[in-house]
Amino acid sequence: MAGLLDRKLPIKHVVLFGAAVLLICCFFIYDRCLVETINSYQVLYDHNRARADRIEQEVGQGPGGRTRYILLYTSFFSEKRWGLQAETLGPEFFAMKHCPATNCVLTSYHQLLPSVTEYDAIVFHVATNWDGPLPTVRSPHQVYVAALMESPAHTKHTLSLDGQYFNWTMTYRLDSDVLFNYLNVVDLESGQVISPAISPSWRNGFQEFINATLLETVASKRKMATQFVSHCGALSGRDQLVRKMQSIGFEVDVYGACGPLTCPRGKPECEQMLDTVYWFYLSFENSLCVDYVTEKLYNALSHNIVPVVFGGADYNRFMPPGSYIDVQDYGTVNELVDYLRYLVDNPSEYIRYFWWKEHYALENTNSYCDLCTKLHSVDAREKVQYYRSIKNWWYDEACTAKPKIQF
Repeated sequence: MAGLLDRKLPIKHVVLFGAAVLLICCFFIYDRCLVETINSYQVLYDHNRARADRIEQEVGQGPGGRTRYILLYTSFFSEKRWGLQAETLGPEFFAMKHCPATNCVLTSYHQLLPSVTEYDAIVFHVATNWDGPLPTVRSPHQVYVAALMESPAHTKHTLSLDGQYFNWTMTYRLDSDVLFNYLNVVDLESGQVISPAISPSWRNGFQEFINATLLETVASKRKMATQFVSHCGALSGRDQLVRKMQSIGFEVDVYGACGPLTCPRGKPECEQMLDTVYWFYLSFENSLCVDYVTEKLYNALSHNIVPVVFGGADYNRFMPPGSYIDVQDYGTVNELVDYLRYLVDNPSEYIRYFWWKEHYALENTNSYCDLCTKLHSVDAREKVQYYRSIKNWWYDEACTAKPKIQF
């Protein structure tokens, strides 16, 4: 090397020789420096490859992956089968419901599998105290699910099993892990489920809606409002609200245990009179709690009658604006009643509340379908999650005792 440098070479040769030496040095130096970077990429590649292998193993050879077993551990009030048609329902049940994942078995029979630790999900109805024994052993892969349809005001369970006991929630609240609701609202054009959702995207059409046939139909209505209720003395004060409406001359026919009238559930005449007799259906909830919307709203929406709602929910999360009248939008009962009477005197304004039926439809839900799908989600199952205090999640700032309207 020294001999070469001692020779007198043209300047351009010296420059080229120096560049070659520098390139060789840089290659050896940076080759060593880049080892860690290359290894980091290799780690990422190996991780993704391993994850793909794991997903493939989870999915297996058949559609829907290996079977997930769901045990309804407690009864749902007095319903041991939770209102389902059989004690055990297999993949054909989920296929019939058009679930994205169908390879699940849903059962209330504890001995279906040799051990309680073999179930993928165990569902507990925590609205009431459970008298039976709880599982004494638990497998790390299992998901414990707290299911509720009652509001916090009517949850009679102490929820003492709140110390890292439950992994998922299955309730009517929109921040639940699995939504346990009554009906969905589906866009007729796209088939997309629009609600319930925290921020649904609704169409417009209330102001422009005209329907001469519907106008002729509602013109035959002859009574103001009806209410079907069996739980008297509710914490929301709905009984007092109805009495206040009646005291200022607004006619409300109350059916059920809390009123003088009766009409058996499921009787065709009871359904028909919502379309032909009454202008308004009072969908008043028993408590004013976040997202607490029951079948009372959907019973009305299934007919040509305008629901008047009273609850603690943001009803725009459930139905489009202009499909219901919210009591909480009025300062006093007199203001509310004045508006209802205005609609009766102006049927063309009243029928605007049915504008949504040209764009949307009500569709049955299946919370077990969502639970099955979530159990087949690798990301959901790999996410280590538990509720440090299910009691705090359920009760904190969930309800209010004081409504906005004065009565």
